Amino acid sequence: MSTHTARTQPGSEAKSSVVNTVVIDVPADRVWHACTDVERWPSIFPTTRRVSRTEVGAHEVVMDMTVANELGVNDVRSHRWYRPDEFRIDFRMVTLPSAIAAMEGSWTVEPTDGGARLAIEHVFVPRQDAAADAAADAAGLRETLFRTTENVLAALKEWLEAGRDLAGDDSLRDAWGPRTAGNGISAATFENCELFFSRLGLASLDWGDITMVLKDLRKESTHEDWADWHRRWSALGVHHERRAAEALEAGHLETFRTANRKAAACHHYAEFFYFDDARAKLDSRDRVTEIFERGIPHLGERVTALDVTCDGLAVPGYLMRPPGEGPWPTVVLVNGLDSAKEVELYAFAREFIARGMAAVVFDGPGQGVHIGRVPMAVDFERVVSAVLAEAVRRPEVDADRVGIFGVSFGGYLAARCAALVPGFKACVNLSGGFDFDNYRDVNVMVREDFRFVFGQADDDAMEELARTSLNLRGVPPLTVPLLAIHGELDTIIPIDSCERMLDWAAGETELIRYPGERHVATNYFGDFIPRFGDWMADRLGAEAR
Repeated sequence: MSTHTARTQPGSEAKSSVVNTVVIDVPADRVWHACTDVERWPSIFPTTRRVSRTEVGAHEVVMDMTVANELGVNDVRSHRWYRPDEFRIDFRMVTLPSAIAAMEGSWTVEPTDGGARLAIEHVFVPRQDAAADAAADAAGLRETLFRTTENVLAALKEWLEAGRDLAGDDSLRDAWGPRTAGNGISAATFENCELFFSRLGLASLDWGDITMVLKDLRKESTHEDWADWHRRWSALGVHHERRAAEALEAGHLETFRTANRKAAACHHYAEFFYFDDARAKLDSRDRVTEIFERGIPHLGERVTALDVTCDGLAVPGYLMRPPGEGPWPTVVLVNGLDSAKEVELYAFAREFIARGMAAVVFDGPGQGVHIGRVPMAVDFERVVSAVLAEAVRRPEVDADRVGIFGVSFGGYLAARCAALVPGFKACVNLSGGFDFDNYRDVNVMVREDFRFVFGQADDDAMEELARTSLNLRGVPPLTVPLLAIHGELDTIIPIDSCERMLDWAAGETELIRYPGERHVATNYFGDFIPRFGDWMADRLGAEAR
């Protein structure tokens, strides 16, 4: 595993050095993170009893540790300079074990085929007044430093290759960071990820969850670098799964419900824009459903599985309703390209349920458990027609009072289905549009999402499908009441596309618009969610009980 190099520095009989190296079968960035995430060292290295750090400059840290090894139990202080572009750390010891007069050196991580090589060099001077101590002479210290560093590298190799940095550790990442760096979130990462924060909060994740994931995240673009994001959210999801299991075993049902909901959200957000590894994306997506279904018996809402088939494809879904007797006015919720029925749609469904309505969520082709496996149908109204037929067959559903709601691309689908499928009495469109003629103008991340959902090989094919088939031009005008909600700065589905939908509709229409907001106007969830919930309750004659 390690190689041992011990030499006397040229020009100085007193100064010696020891070099240890190890090859670790994980990517170099994960090795680098383990080397710099020093607060976690006590969980990695048995010899490290305590660590604290103080940021003293850009990429400059003073680290205080209590270490127990062959040199005894010592409180030491190290001044470290990080070189992230080179994956290199230079250090100088400020306080040392009694046998050593001075020490400096470096940690260097180099990528290898399928892994990384970590080299640690210690350059030291023995304490002369301790020469009588056998451990204090240069040769003895070289051997001691080699053995202690060998143990450190062995522990790090085992910990990383076992994946404990991602999911297997019993403790959470430390979310602390210097006040000037947003709890350890760099300014660049904050800027690249900020548009997701409100969406994460909608799904019950809090600021602490966000900081634990984003601290030291290597993400240089909103539209790229999703692998580290996927690993970190997956790790936090595993943590919340463990907490949920412990709470359920102890009979703490409210704690279980919270942790289980967070676990599902973490695995969902791990995959929602991650396309680098299709197998890992689909595994994460399947886990979302597994976790949610584990929690169904303990939810505050009554949840029943729906058995729907459309053109031979199983369309899994749930009927959710308040406690008490029905039949209930009901809202069918339609997903977009990247939402999950168990996460965002569940959050919206709870708002309808709280206002005396039942809610139906489902995964059609190209959605949820089918994403990346079965392309989305252009004539999605056939899927919704099958879902509606199954829902109104249930005695808990009032067939004469059914509305439909859709978010993002699902807003377009909801309006289309409300116009083509008999039985709906009202429609809410959250950030959907009349057409998708602007496909080439949207960012690369959303274009990839469209291609993945519709199973299209390239942008040319997807653009042609969007232009010819994803619009309301040939759809009879909507006659039931329509509420639209849109941000004026939306570049994915521009507000003029929403306005064309309102012009197309022949019945009552209303638009809630937010001048400074982007797609789905996420900063105003607290404003418009109650408004669309109340609007739908009024149209369906629902009464909260």
